[in-house]
Amino acid sequence: MQVRTSHPIVDAVLDRYRREIGESLPTYRNHVLRSLNYQQLLLGEPVPDAAALAWAVHDLGIWTAGTWDYLEPSADLVEQHAADFGVDDIEGARRMVLDHHRLRANNDRLSETFRVADRIDASRGLLRRPATRADVEAVVAQLPYRGFHAFLVRRATLYALTHPTHPLPMVRW
Repeated sequence: MQVRTSHPIVDAVLDRYRREIGESLPTYRNHVLRSLNYQQLLLGEPVPDAAALAWAVHDLGIWTAGTWDYLEPSADLVEQHAADFGVDDIEGARRMVLDHHRLRANNDRLSETFRVADRIDASRGLLRRPATRADVEAVVAQLPYRGFHAFLVRRATLYALTHPTHPLPMVRW
């Protein structure tokens, strides 16, 4: 598997938010690029620019809005940056962001591969189908986790302590 370790849209967007993301930038960047690689594998072709923009911003609301309830703020960033990168499919890119933690499958191919790719990465490859263990290992070898899963556990725990009745606000049916 040929692993992409950069993407011009991802790199440009993340550079704009370098200050907000701070020390988490290498961790988030690798998550974005690992997931983009998994989606490319699932699609069997390069991800379109709308998906690359969606990957760049899909979790950014954690930092830009300062919340664990980050889907809407992250999706709003699609609209803010779409014209800069010639992305016309704003609704499709927003859908990818808003639905990437959906529990049920999505009938839109691009949104569904986006959702599955994020799941592959968030689960450390445990929920990897249809990707193989070798696919995940190849991607992680080039784009290591850098504490990504520990970051998720810390943030989720802090949010759950203050919001015990709704600890995972980003999960959708």
